[in-house]
Amino acid sequence: MWNQKIAYVDLGTGKVETKYIPEEIRRKYLGMRGIDTYLLYNHIKPGIDPLGPENVLLVSSGPLAGTPVPSACRTHVSALSPLTECVGSTSMGNYFGPELRYAGFDHLVIKGKAEKPSYLWVHDGQIEVRDADYIWGQDCFEAQKSVKAHHGDEDVQVMTIGQAGENLVKYACVRTGLKATGGRTGMGCVMGSKNLKCIAVRGTLGVELFSDADKMIDVCYKLWKEKMSHRLHYMDKEIGRGGFFGNTNTIGLIRNKNFQRNQMVDGTDIEPENLDRFAIGRQACFACKLHCRFRFKLTTGPRAGEYAEGPDYTTLGTMGAELDNESMDEVLACGELCDKYGMDNMEIGSLLSWAIELYEKGIITIEDTEIPLEWDNIESKYEMIRRIAMREGFGDVLADGAELAIQRIGEESRYYCIQMKGMSNLHSDERPTPSLALNVAVSTRGPDHLRGRPIQDL
Repeated sequence: MWNQKIAYVDLGTGKVETKYIPEEIRRKYLGMRGIDTYLLYNHIKPGIDPLGPENVLLVSSGPLAGTPVPSACRTHVSALSPLTECVGSTSMGNYFGPELRYAGFDHLVIKGKAEKPSYLWVHDGQIEVRDADYIWGQDCFEAQKSVKAHHGDEDVQVMTIGQAGENLVKYACVRTGLKATGGRTGMGCVMGSKNLKCIAVRGTLGVELFSDADKMIDVCYKLWKEKMSHRLHYMDKEIGRGGFFGNTNTIGLIRNKNFQRNQMVDGTDIEPENLDRFAIGRQACFACKLHCRFRFKLTTGPRAGEYAEGPDYTTLGTMGAELDNESMDEVLACGELCDKYGMDNMEIGSLLSWAIELYEKGIITIEDTEIPLEWDNIESKYEMIRRIAMREGFGDVLADGAELAIQRIGEESRYYCIQMKGMSNLHSDERPTPSLALNVAVSTRGPDHLRGRPIQDL
C-alpha cells in the first residue's frame, strides 16, 4: 500500500508530475479525505475564488480500494466549495475508485483551468489531457456512454459532470455509473469552472496486498460473515437503503413541504416496498454483496422509458417528502432529472420546496417564476429542475444556493429557508435525535448525514 502515487495535473499547461505518497503522510492521514484535506490545506491560499484557476480539485481512492476488503470502493473529491466557501468534500461508491488504483494512482491533484472543454484519460500510470468537445453539453448518462464508446472499452470508469456543472450551478455534483454520486458541496461546479468535463480511468496494474495476504483474506471473510448476519442486512437485501424512510416517516423524523410538517401523511406509495413494480434487477458497488441499489425502468416523466438505479433514503426524502410528491413515479422521475443534469438532490429538494412555499405565501409570484410553483403541479417541478440546471429564468436564482438566493429574493424569504453554513439542511428533522443534531451543528462541510449518522438514535 506504500507504493501508490499522487499525480499533479496542470490543466492550463497539460503538464503532469507524479510523486510517491510519503510514508509519513500515509501514516498520519491514511488516505482519501485525510490526505485530500492535507493537500487542500497546502495547495490553496486564503481568499481565493472557488471558481478560479487557483482552486485545486482533489480526486482520491482509499488504501484498501481494489482489494477484497468488504465495501472498499469509495472515491473522494475535494476542493474549496463554491457553495459554502469552506472545505468542499464528497464521496461516492461504485467502481471508479478501485479502477483509479489499478491505473497506478491513489490521488489526483488537478490545478489550473483548461483553455477549452477537456477531460483526463488516466491509464496504467499515464495521464493525458484530452479534447472534450465531443461530450461537452451531454448529460451525465450520455457522457459516460460516449467516453466508453470512444475508447472502445466498457470497463472504462468515468467520473463526470452534467449540464449543471458546465453551467456552474453551485451545487452541481460529480457522478459515476447510473447512481453513484458525489453530491454535496458543489464539486461538479469546480470541475465545470476548470473546463473539465470528466475523468476517464482504465487500469490493469493491480494493487499490492498486505504482506500476509492469506490472513487478510481470512479477516475479510469473517467481516463478511458478520455483516451478512446483521439484522439490517435483511433490509438492504430486500428493499435497499430506502428502508429507513418508512421508519423515520412513521415517527415524524422527516421534512415535508419545506418543514411545514415533519411527517408525510399520504406517503404510502413512496415506501420502498413499492419499488418492486419498477425494479428489473439489483446492483452492487465494488467488493460489496449487499446489492442495495434497485435497477428500474422509468414509466412517467421526461425520462420515461429510460433505465436508472436507486432510490436511496435520501432520494425518497428529498424528491418525495420535501416536494410532497406522493407517487413513486414522480419521485423516481424527479430524482433521475437531478442525476441526469448532475445536481445534488438534497439541495434541489430543499431549495425547490422553499421556493414553492414562498410562492404559496405570495413572497414570490408568477412574474418572478414564469411558471406556477405548486405542491400538486409535478410538471412545474420537472421544468424548474431543468431551468436550475440550465440557469434559465428563476432557475438561475436557485442555482446559486440558499444564501445568494435569499439576497436576490429578499430578507423576508430567509425565515423559510432551512440551511446551515450556506448549504441546505438534511431532509430529516433532527430534534428527536440529539446526536444527529450535534452532528449537523459541528459538521465541517455543513448539514451531513454520512459522517456521524447516529443509527442508534433511529
